[in-house]
Amino acid sequence: MARNLGNVATAPFPVRPCGFHELIRDEAWGARDCVCGLGSRARRSQGVHPRARIAVILSGTFQARSSQGEMLVGPGAFLLGNAAAEYEYRHVDDGGDRSLVFDYGEALLEEVGRSLGVHVRGARSFGQVAVPASPGSVRAVALAHEALRYGGREALREAALLGAEVVLSAQNGGVHAVAEPSATQVRQVARMLRYIEVHSAGDCSLDALAALAGLSRFHFLRIFQKQTGQTPRQYVIATRLRVAATTLRTTRLPVTQVSLEAGFGDLSHFTTSFTQAFGTSPRAYRLRHMPRAAH
Repeated sequence: MARNLGNVATAPFPVRPCGFHELIRDEAWGARDCVCGLGSRARRSQGVHPRARIAVILSGTFQARSSQGEMLVGPGAFLLGNAAAEYEYRHVDDGGDRSLVFDYGEALLEEVGRSLGVHVRGARSFGQVAVPASPGSVRAVALAHEALRYGGREALREAALLGAEVVLSAQNGGVHAVAEPSATQVRQVARMLRYIEVHSAGDCSLDALAALAGLSRFHFLRIFQKQTGQTPRQYVIATRLRVAATTLRTTRLPVTQVSLEAGFGDLSHFTTSFTQAFGTSPRAYRLRHMPRAAH
């Protein structure tokens, strides 16, 4: 039987009831999981955005309208909202929708804009209702999928920053004024790779690594990803998993201790990440790879 790809129930995301689910909230930015089960017979949704907002549409479709225009948005689109601006959403079919919604303080958007060479107009940051799905935004959408599925502040922050990059670059004609990373910046990334190798169990957050590199968070994220093909968080997780796998193969430490010493904050996150990467649980991996005692 063919799957109903438009139905939110089929999407591989955390199971949550319909509504807004706050994931992160602070002065600089916020993240919410929007689960909607409304259909064509539902009333139009109306309101006012409290802060600048970018919603990454992950499944489903609906019509969005604001003072910036009107658009039918679907998976891969970036729905935009300016601070204090009114919006109206209307469902034209059934099946619901799912989106990861980011709110931005002015300072964070301005930080991203400076790095891109794009002027951000304060409360009127966005000049269109949405940025359509495109090949150039696939990586940012995929990161939003990953952040929603597996959670974590660092994953959500990276998704928020890369989403802002897609939107601000699109408003600048799809281009930005940032040059290729300099030799100095490449060395800074190399230095951070060595730092992560030694300190992967410690604080390797985006804030910490960017500060050590002497760069803004967003600029560090961009040049790190360009040079390594991964975001800082993805690289740190891969390093921690590599350390954990080696420890499982060579010691008899309890799995919980292996998780903590590798830098994972909780056993559940470790088990999920490890199973996804190796195709088996940590305990099963150990049983398969531990050297057998000599007879």
